[in-house]
Amino acid sequence: MANCRDIESKLAAYVDRDQPAADRLAVETHLRTCPECRTRTQAEQVVHELVCSRRMSLRGCAPPGLRGRCAGHRRSSFVGSLPRRPWVSLSLAASLVLITAVFLVFGWGSSVETYAAQLAADHLKCFQFPPDGSSAADVTLVGRTWLQTSGWPLKVAASSPSEQLQLLGIRQCGSSRGRVAHVFYKWRGEPLSVYILNHRFDRASDASDDHDFNRLGEHEIVWTARERTYAVVASRRVTDLQHAAMFVRRSVE
Repeated sequence: MANCRDIESKLAAYVDRDQPAADRLAVETHLRTCPECRTRTQAEQVVHELVCSRRMSLRGCAPPGLRGRCAGHRRSSFVGSLPRRPWVSLSLAASLVLITAVFLVFGWGSSVETYAAQLAADHLKCFQFPPDGSSAADVTLVGRTWLQTSGWPLKVAASSPSEQLQLLGIRQCGSSRGRVAHVFYKWRGEPLSVYILNHRFDRASDASDDHDFNRLGEHEIVWTARERTYAVVASRRVTDLQHAAMFVRRSVE
């Protein structure tokens, strides 16, 4: 079985989805048994998606000093006549720093919009390795387990064959507004996240109204009800996402 050192040289190509099938299989086999490499790969994948989705904006707003350093790095990436890969692998710490820098560069509007952008990034990252659904059949048990581990009660929308909604599981994730419950679903075969924050987003804001966003290619609807803030995130048209959000609202409020 490959070790972490063997996998190191293959991670950049794995994130780029540009490698022989045998190498990709070796990486995926290792990631299933190595939490540290899996966490690092998740971070690198979300950074890759962030940068690729905003490459045109970044190209226009990069300061001259950064452009000069990037140009210098690109020149140094050639040894003789053989080019090295321009997308070098990043450590987990560097990936997280880059995510923060991307958020600062984008300067995405109001606080509600920034929160939505954070959730979109988390949705992309977490669905690289989602729960398998094996422990999510009993929503009462899911809610009871959440209460025991997180200290506050939670109602979760159950799977619904008629809505083509499948509950996969739940995790605790972070945001600038505190820890959130991240509930994983497959909706019409596509990844869908429901985020629940255990307080109103901002008592002075209009967060109780529905807010529609499109961040990093993900559509989101954010609203507040009964002193909690909810968000539904999926790669779907907003009209379809509104239908999913309405089903979730009927189930959890």
